[in-house]
Amino acid sequence: MTDVPAKIPESQVSLVLQRAAEIDAAGGSLSIEELRLIAVEAGIGEEATDYALRELFEQGSGLQPAMACTPEIAAAAAPPSPRRIMAGGAVGLATGFLIGLGNILTPLTSPNLLGLAALSGTIGYLMWRAIQSMKRNAQLDFQVQNLALWFGMAVGLSGTFPILGDDAIGMAVLIWLVAAVVGGMIIKFGPQDEQLEEK
Repeated sequence: MTDVPAKIPESQVSLVLQRAAEIDAAGGSLSIEELRLIAVEAGIGEEATDYALRELFEQGSGLQPAMACTPEIAAAAAPPSPRRIMAGGAVGLATGFLIGLGNILTPLTSPNLLGLAALSGTIGYLMWRAIQSMKRNAQLDFQVQNLALWFGMAVGLSGTFPILGDDAIGMAVLIWLVAAVVGGMIIKFGPQDEQLEEK
């Protein structure tokens, strides 16, 4: 038997699992734990494997009833994406830095055009994230990203323009609450992927 590499490309994961399923259908069998182990070794997340098992059970494939769960519950149980949260925090930190830098570079009587541009870009980014979360019906993911973004803005602004320290925190909390409500409504009442495919 040839040596099996430690990792395989994502493009071949489905082929391996499909072949394992064919072998299983031919008379051999795998326990659920063995299947999960294979999936983890193939680079598939545990949540995705459990979701696939639930879908198979709903189609009457004979899996144990303990695995039964509706797709909505499985999708809602998915944890927020750490990458998106870090990206939101980074965008917020950059926005706070640019607003603070704009306050330093412009006199108090002039508008802070650098800060306005940064804030406008941040609001556009947040709307884009809300729309993505709406399609995936990922309310918690959006809300955590939103919190990270405005917390990052308060930290960035306090670091570059300390005079606004308390005001920066108050402003970030206010904007966070408004964005949480507006973004939450977009996600709750907007069409998800399934609804978009039906149209």
